[in-house]
Parts: sequence; structure tokens; C-alpha cells
Amino acid sequence: MIGASLSMRIRPTILLFGDSITEFGFGVEGNIGWASLLSSQYTRRADVLNRGFSGYNSKHALEVLPSVLGNPQNDDNAKVPLLFCTIFFGANDCSLPEARQYLDIDSYDENIRSIVATIRRPCLDSSTHSLVTKHAMISRCEPSSSDSNDAKRKAKVPIILITPPPAAAKAWDHYCTVTSPRPLSPRSNENSKQYGKRILMIGKELDCSVVNTYDLLGGDDGEEFYGKYLTDGLHLTEEGNRIVYDGMMDVLKRNYDHLLPIEDGATIGVPLEEKLWSELC
Repeated sequence: MIGASLSMRIRPTILLFGDSITEFGFGVEGNIGWASLLSSQYTRRADVLNRGFSGYNSKHALEVLPSVLGNPQNDDNAKVPLLFCTIFFGANDCSLPEARQYLDIDSYDENIRSIVATIRRPCLDSSTHSLVTKHAMISRCEPSSSDSNDAKRKAKVPIILITPPPAAAKAWDHYCTVTSPRPLSPRSNENSKQYGKRILMIGKELDCSVVNTYDLLGGDDGEEFYGKYLTDGLHLTEEGNRIVYDGMMDVLKRNYDHLLPIEDGATIGVPLEEKLWSELC
């Protein structure tokens, strides 16, 4: 039973949309996840909303997305000021064809493009994204004419795509047959790589930054190397989560410095909410 509703102002929001690697992003069994690290970085600045759905492929994601976003015409839905959004699907799509969650790479491509368009559409049709400046009071300098392309990027809702991480096929098969018996959903590291390449292409064409977890975790260095970053051949260890988080912060620093937590002496960024205690007494 849901309790009484409470009217409250929403801080600038970071939306994480993905599969189990996002759902588990706040950590499992006491471990630290990439989403919890991100949330800690934005403490008192922005709220991180985890919309991860274990086992989902991009087709499932597209089907559930209207429920995640809600109806913008419905007053019961919160109108949140969006800082940026991550889209992290593909680890299930790129399983082998005999797996129930498998989707061919062209269908995956089409679905990811549709997800990006669906998220951007209400932001273009309303003033939702413009609320970021009002609520977060993000400081930024007026761009010069030479910065026009950069300014256009910053005017869009930043969407960061994340490639599937490498897959340790033998370890995952062992997990599914011995550790936690379930129907096999066989994986291929080569498939992970190819679906990741497709994400890189989509990111370039749709002006979305990309966190390449396949490269960050050493996908070409052999299972004996990247396997140490995977708990079961598919999901991330704490160290793997930290590497993904560092990759996310690198992308923000490189492409969206105005969305980073503001530091002392900086002129752009997201400031702390409300006054420091030392300013109050």
C-alpha cells in the first residue's frame, strides 16, 4: 500500500536506463556499483534515478520506456529537470541466437535509435530540459561563435550510450549450469564486441557520447584478463563497476563539463544545493 503523497521539489535528475548491469548498479551484497559511485559524486546536487530491468533486451526496453517516462500531459507525473540520461542495453541482445533474449544486431540498432528518439522527444516538445538551469542554477559562460557546435550539443538533452561489456562465455555457462541453475543463455565475447561497435556508430550519428565498456574492461585482452572484472562471466565486480564509473566521468569531463559537480574556483558545473552550514551560523 502506497502512503500519502507529498509535494516536493525535484532536484536535477540523472536517469539511468538499462538492464541488470544498471539494476545492480547501486551494488549487490554490499559491493559498490557504478550507479552508487555516480550518486555519491552528485550528492546534494542531483538525484540519480535507477531504471534498470534485469534480463531485458532492447526490444523489452522500448516496450517499457513509456511506463518509465510516463505521459507528459498527465499532471500526476513529476516534471523532472534532466541533467543527462544513460542507455545501457545490449548484454542480453548479443547473446547467441538460441538464447531467449537474443536480438539480431540490426533490430538492436533500430531499437536503440528509437529509445534515443523517444527520450529526446518530450524534452524537445516541452521546457523540461530548460528547467535544469532554473533548478540547478548551473553556471556557464556564454559561448563564442567558435563554440557554436559545442553550444548546440549542450542545448540537447545529453544521452550517453554504454556498450555491452565483454562476456566470459565459459564462466557464464558454469554459472547457469552449476552455481545458479537456469536455462542456458549462451554468450559470445565476439558478439559483445560487434554490438558495441554498433553503439559507437549510433552514438556518432545521433550525437550521443559513448562509454566503451568493452575497451575499458579489456575485451580484446582475453578472458583470463577481463574475467576478473566479472562476477559470473556477465555482471560486474566492484572493480569492474569502478572502471565503468571512471569511464562515465571521463566522458562527462570531455564532452559535458558544464554538467560536472562544480569545484572551488570553477565557473561552470552543478553546485551544491542550499547554503553551507558555516554560512548559516
